Order: sequence, then C-alpha cells, then structure tokens
Amino acid sequence: MMKPLLLTTIAAVVLGASTVEVFGEEKRQKQIASSNKELTGSTNGGTVFVTLVSHFDRPWTMSSKDLAALQTLTKNHPKVRWTHLFNPVSYTTPTPLLENIETFLKESQKKHFAEIGVHLHMYQTFVEGAGVEFRIKPSVSAKQAKGSFDRSGYSVPMSAYTGEEILLMLDFTLAQFKSRGFGVPKTFCAGFYTTSLELQNKIALKGFTSSAAAFPPGKEVGSQYAPSWHELAGWDTSVTIRSVPYRISKSTILPTGTQPFIQTVDGNPLVEIPQNCKIDWMVTAEDMKMIINHHVRFAKKGRSTAVCLAIHEGSADRYFTKFNDVLEYVDDLSATRNAQVKVRYATVSQVRAKFIEHWK
Repeated sequence: MMKPLLLTTIAAVVLGASTVEVFGEEKRQKQIASSNKELTGSTNGGTVFVTLVSHFDRPWTMSSKDLAALQTLTKNHPKVRWTHLFNPVSYTTPTPLLENIETFLKESQKKHFAEIGVHLHMYQTFVEGAGVEFRIKPSVSAKQAKGSFDRSGYSVPMSAYTGEEILLMLDFTLAQFKSRGFGVPKTFCAGFYTTSLELQNKIALKGFTSSAAAFPPGKEVGSQYAPSWHELAGWDTSVTIRSVPYRISKSTILPTGTQPFIQTVDGNPLVEIPQNCKIDWMVTAEDMKMIINHHVRFAKKGRSTAVCLAIHEGSADRYFTKFNDVLEYVDDLSATRNAQVKVRYATVSQVRAKFIEHWK
C-alpha cells in the first residue's frame, strides 16, 4: 500500500551569467501576484523539502568574496542543508583557495549537515589525470553540435566519452574524495546537466544513488542554453519546472520511463532530482519563488514534488542578494505554523530517501 508521500521541493542554487527576462514585466508581476495569493489558506497537503545545491565549475576562479558569500548564506539560513557538488579538477589544476574551500566543505558537512557530491567538467587536466584521452568535441555551447568544439573541454559533454572512459574518471574522482576525507559521494551531476543511459548506469555502478541532472529545456521561465545543448544534453520537454523526482528507467533517462529501473548499491533505484528551477543566471528571484509556489500548490493536494535551486562557486558573491532573498522566502514559508503544507530543508540524498520510502 502506498504511503502518503511527503511533498518534496528541493531548492538548489547555481551561479552563472546575466538574466534574460522571458515574460513581459506586467505579465510577470500578474503571475507572481496570482501565485502568491494561491498559497494562502490551509489545505490537506504534504511537505516541501528544500535543498540548496552548489556547483563547483571552475574552482580556481573562486574568490574570497565568493567563499564569504556561501558562508554568509549558511549563517543567515541555518536550517539550510547544502548539497555541495565538488569538482576534483581542483586537484589537477592550480586552485588558489583550495585549502579554504576544503575547510568550508568539511565544516559544512560536520557542522551544518551538508552533503558533498560530485560535479564534473571534461577539462584536460582532469581527463588526462584519470588516464583518459582528452577530447575537444562536440560542445554544448555552440550554434549547432555538428563541427562544434571547445579546446578547454569545459563544454564537452561527459556523455561523449565511452563507458570505460567514464568508469576511469569516476574511479579517479572517488579516489580523490577518499584521500581528501570527503567520504563516499552519493549525488552526481555532469557539467551542463548532460547525461545518457550509459552515464547513468555507470554512476549507479560506482555507488551514486542520486542524479541531479534533468533540466527543463523550455522557454516557460528563464533563459536557455545554446542550440547545441538541446541536441546533446539528452533532455526534452518532458522535463519542466513542474517535474518531480523519479526513478530512472533502464530504457530512458527521461521521466516518461517505466520499470525496470536502474538499481544502485543499496538495492533501490537511481533517482533523478529534476533541476526545475534552472540555474541562477537564467532566472530571477521572483522566477524562483514562482516555481516554488507551483510546487507548494502541488503539495496542497497531498502529493510530493521537488524544486532545485542551484549556485556556482565562482559567482556566489555576484548572486548573493538574489539567493539570500529566495532563502528568506523559503524560511518564511517554513515558519508558517498553521499551514497544512510544511516546508523543510533537506539534502538531495535525504530527498531521495523520502521518495524511496514512498515508492515502497
């Protein structure tokens, strides 16, 4: 018999470039006002779990101000349960603040109950450090996939590598985590959210239990990636800002998949946590609040869902105000005692555990 699933809204935070407004301002404000109004009043709903995810894309670009921004977000919102997706390229490319970054991550883990997962981009030093031949094509940041390349490897999808090469890179990553005292990571996301069945099977084989990759390609809210990303990333319009966590099928990475599911080392399915709040540079604070509101309304029906906010390490200072604002909004929702829909922070792995419990 199905247990009533606590509603899950993950909030993950990713930092990047400038924001592009998709809605006309008048239309946007009407949607926001309507969205806020619908949140008032009690119904028999579930719980919204919010997780804050950091993506370490270019660790060597992180400044002391960026590090201070992440620390201040933690101080300002002590109930936040971070999921830091750390990048082991920090150990193959000189990273000035490496010691400070490691200290911050370990303190987050020990004092603030954070989870430390993995984020990988196909940089030359990392790829070759793992014993794999470096590639420069294709690129997800081009007008078209055909003929595209990136000499740095940054925008080359991990899914462009073979299964055996992926295993070598995952082994190298796990060895780095172990030697640095980070423990065994359980959550994974490749650069630019690109993935494939091959990659999902390999991360499950290596002990990962959650994927944070499903990304909405549509224009409903926020900006989009380059045209070649839409050819190469693996996602389609079945992933939206309203998508909820799902078990990953053996036949497709998309939420439309059915049994049998990819199994992990704990005997349960690999779970996808959709990045339905996109990434920081694509959305405004009001966009993120609107998406959270969609999921709170969904929770009022007594069902579960998840929202993921995401922040890059190298622009945490730039987008601090935006995310501090959104987290204040989440704090206010969580402090509402009489609401039937509860709002709680959680890590990605904790969210997966709630959904696994429900599916059983």
